[in-house]
Parts: sequence; structure tokens; C-alpha cells
Amino acid sequence: MLRLLVPLLLLRLFWRSRGNGGYRAQIWHRLGLYGPHRAALARERVWVHAVSVGETLAIIPLIERLLAERPEARVLITSTTPTGAEQVRQKLGDRVDWDWVPFDTPGAVKRFFAHWHPTLGVLVETEIWPNLVTHAAARGVPMVLLNARLSKRSARGYARVAGLTRPTLAYLSAVAAQGRADARRLRALGVNPDVLAVTGNLKFAIDTDALQQANERERSALAPGLAGRPVWLAASTHPGEEEWVLKAFSALKKERADAFLMLAPRHPDRVASVLALPELHQYQVVLHSAFKAAHTASDNTAQRAAGQVLCDKDDVLIVDTLGHLGALTGCADLVFVGGSLVPHGGHNPLEAAAWRLPILTGGHVFNFSGIYRDLINTGAAMEVDGSTLPAVLLSCLGEHADAAQMKAMGARAGEYQSAQGEVLERQWAVLTAHLP
Repeated sequence: MLRLLVPLLLLRLFWRSRGNGGYRAQIWHRLGLYGPHRAALARERVWVHAVSVGETLAIIPLIERLLAERPEARVLITSTTPTGAEQVRQKLGDRVDWDWVPFDTPGAVKRFFAHWHPTLGVLVETEIWPNLVTHAAARGVPMVLLNARLSKRSARGYARVAGLTRPTLAYLSAVAAQGRADARRLRALGVNPDVLAVTGNLKFAIDTDALQQANERERSALAPGLAGRPVWLAASTHPGEEEWVLKAFSALKKERADAFLMLAPRHPDRVASVLALPELHQYQVVLHSAFKAAHTASDNTAQRAAGQVLCDKDDVLIVDTLGHLGALTGCADLVFVGGSLVPHGGHNPLEAAAWRLPILTGGHVFNFSGIYRDLINTGAAMEVDGSTLPAVLLSCLGEHADAAQMKAMGARAGEYQSAQGEVLERQWAVLTAHLP
């Protein structure tokens, strides 16, 4: 069936490449066409597939440990999106091999395995591809699913194609589920209970020391313009959310003229469309990339030479760079996590929790429902919608904000995140049990 869809998938890649050349570069390798070059054989080649940014950031602590403790192993990471690929480049550089994941067709998968010769495959979160898993089993390559999550919505979708899903899941050598509900759904779809363990969410495994060091670098450029100001971070926003965020920020500005907004679209290639929003034109806007290199943008966007700092006349920082959001989060007083005012499923709130910050979220959080339920129930987060966001924002950062309540919310968020400390060890044990 997927072979019939390949022309449509190629057309979609060509279409997306018009706005992002990264998609154009992947077409041949997604077909499993590599030219005459063949990757060198390795006694251990651990192949890790992480779709995009979130999955890549989650698995990097395990990869770092693998590189340190098994230096003889070669690690191959595959991605589906250019943003995921960029994270691999930034975080791991030439210490790993990297490629695009092939389309899940028999021919592309066969050529991928013949080219890279993996001895162990690791899938991250919800990647269940029948041809990849079946071909690995035929070659005697164990496949492990780490940090596995399966929402009710996804489970219903997989259940509709149970004839493909059930035998695919039965081939998995090990599954490390994020939570009991995920494990229950995976077991119902065909995962062997003997290979299934509940290990927690790798996204809890945050290197706070590294975050602190990165935050200190960010503060050197931002602190002069942020001193004494209420700072709101709207993180990982999607189309349809920035308008609500800017409406709420406008209400805050009426009470606190010194309020500052850090706005981080989930996909940096959307920055031009965000800058074009009429609601933004009343503010002095700077781009995060302007602190890294000279930058020219729209009329209301300040130009900054490398090394310059934020000033107290700036109103909004647009985060148009990858890999800096975790460090920038530590500069905020309050965080709204996007993908939640629109039905995208939400994004990971745990970096905000690690910084001991109060969290706002919309109601569309089906990808992280357990985490948000816990955070809301413990008083670490509040749910909003577009219409209530301005009032809630004023209660948190406005002229009559309750600073003690904000501090208590942040403390509860930090306690929740730190209580999950053994996740990395548990998933490391699952991984190493299947290394050659």
C-alpha cells in the first residue's frame, strides 16, 4: 500500500522544499538510493531513528552515554525532518553518522539495510513501520522501541490496521513505555508482555548543569534589557496561536509597560510569517539570531551586530534559532507551551518544569496528557484557552500579580520534574541488554 503512496510522498517533499531546501536534499536517500558509496562495516552499528526535534533531544542523553561507554560502537541517527537533522548536527556533530530514514517500502528499506549494516535498531516514541521492523527481523537485527508513547487517538488509528500493526509489534525485541497507559495500549495492539517495561519518559532526563551553563551565555546578551522586567515565554507556538499570544501580551502591556515577550515558533522557517502579523508591528522586535550575527529584517525589527545586547526599549524577542530554547527558558518568569491552543497535541513542558517555572497550557495536549494532568493536579500548571489567556496572564505577571503563588507553582513544577530522576538508567538498561 505504501508503495502506491510514494509518488504522493515525493510530491509533498518537493512542495515543502520550496520553503525549506532541507526537504529537497533528502529525496534520494528516502528512496534508499545512495550511489556507489557504501558505509564501512562495523562490529557494532547502533541505528537510532528519531523523527524530529523532540525525539532527538529526548534520546541524545542515551546516545552521549553510549558514545562514552562503548567507544567501539558506531552510531547512525536517522531523521524525518530538517529540524531534527539540525539538532543532530548541533548536539553530536561528526561523532555519529547521520542519514534520512527511508520510506517504509520493501525496496527502500532493503537498500537502507544493505548500505548501513545496522546491528541494532532503536526507534523513539511512536515510530512503528512494518517494513523496517519486519526486514530487521528477517536479518536478525533486534529492534527496540524506547520512550514509547501511544495516545488514545494513535491507538485507535493503529487498531484500524491491526493486520499490519500486530505482527509488526510482535517482532520488537524490547519496548520501554513512558507510562502504564502507554504500556496497556501497546500490549493491546500486540506487544509481547515479556519484552514490555514501564520506564518513564526520557524527556524528564534533563541535564540541568548543561542548561545552566547555556543559560549563563544567553543572559550575558539578554540581561541588560531584562533587568526587573516581567518576562513571558511563549514556546513552540503554531499557526493560530501567535495571534492569541500577542492579544494577551497587549493586555499585559497596558498594565506593565515594561513587560517582555520571548516568542518561539515551533518551526523557525515560519518566522517570516510571524513577523508579518499586524499585532506585532506596534512593538520593537529583535531576532535571537541577531545576537549571533548581523541580521536585517522588517522595519520594526532591530538590526544587531554580533555581540550586541538586548536593550530596555525592546519588547519582543523572536526565537528564530534551533537548540537555544532550553537555555532561554531560564530567562523567563512564566512559560506558555504551545501546540495546545490548537489541536496539535501539545509539546514537552519539562524544561520549563526543570527551571521551576509556572506553566500555562491550552487544552489540546493529547501527546502529553499524563504529564499535563499531573502538573495541573499538583498546581504547577494552569489550563487556558485563547479567550481566557489575557486574564490569566495578568493574574500571573500583571500589576496585581500574586508573586507568592507564582513561586509556589514553579516550585511544584520543579519537584515534579526532579522526582523522575531514574528514567535514564532504566532506559539505558533496556538498550544495553540488546547491544551485541
